[in-house]
Amino acid sequence: MPRLTHLPLPSTAHPAGLGRLQPVGAGHDEVRRYSRARRNLLPRSDHVSAVIGGWAHEVVLAGDATVEVALWCPGDRAHPALEATAAAVADRALRAFRISERTLARLQPEASAPALLSLVRLPRWEPRRVLTAASRLVLVADGIEYAGNLGTLVRTADACAADALVLTNATARVTHPKAFTASRGTVLTTPVLSYRTVAEARADLDAAGFTAYVADPAGVVPYRSSGLGRGPTAVVVGSESDGVAADWRDGLTRVAIPMRGRADSLNVAASAAVLLFESRAVLDGC
Repeated sequence: MPRLTHLPLPSTAHPAGLGRLQPVGAGHDEVRRYSRARRNLLPRSDHVSAVIGGWAHEVVLAGDATVEVALWCPGDRAHPALEATAAAVADRALRAFRISERTLARLQPEASAPALLSLVRLPRWEPRRVLTAASRLVLVADGIEYAGNLGTLVRTADACAADALVLTNATARVTHPKAFTASRGTVLTTPVLSYRTVAEARADLDAAGFTAYVADPAGVVPYRSSGLGRGPTAVVVGSESDGVAADWRDGLTRVAIPMRGRADSLNVAASAAVLLFESRAVLDGC
């Protein structure tokens, strides 16, 4: 897709160029597309996330992610750091526009000007290039319902240098803005592999030499003595309401995290963190 041709020099890479962006309103196609992405209403095939704010766009700029659309709302208050970030984002974007504070209020009611919004394309990962003989640690999340938890799982996988997050039976979308925020932008760099069936995911993990362990509060094997990390390890955690699907339980070791208080289980992201860090420590010989 070509660069904007309506932007005269100087380039938007300098904050002065932001004033030359074409102004558009709430009815513009790209503005309406951003609104749909923010509300998680785009088709699953449209693999973009709505991104807002300075820190989030600094993460975007730190990598090679494609910015499809940038929307800049200058307002009346100077913010040199955000203006510099906005200029860099607009320069990278395939399409960039200026919006009013009225349009911003419709798009992002909690935001105030100056504000930087964008649609960022998330990478697509091929299982055969991720799950290889060199892979050592994978997190599997089955039936995840909430985007915030999904984003936290991505962030946890990144923190443990996991090779991938594998999703099965997922309701939450990795493109949801809450997933981007909760992951602190690591959805751009952590391979996320989505499978139509558990059988397909298990087949790929088996082919890559992984041993899978299922987190289960009713499991009889304490996680510290389960074998986590004694070879390529896949940690399987389940949904917030129903746990792990039966297709994951069949034939796999069900490990438990001993609970010392009144609660009978941990949040899915907390469980994943405990088991992943244990696996990483053993894999690294710590």
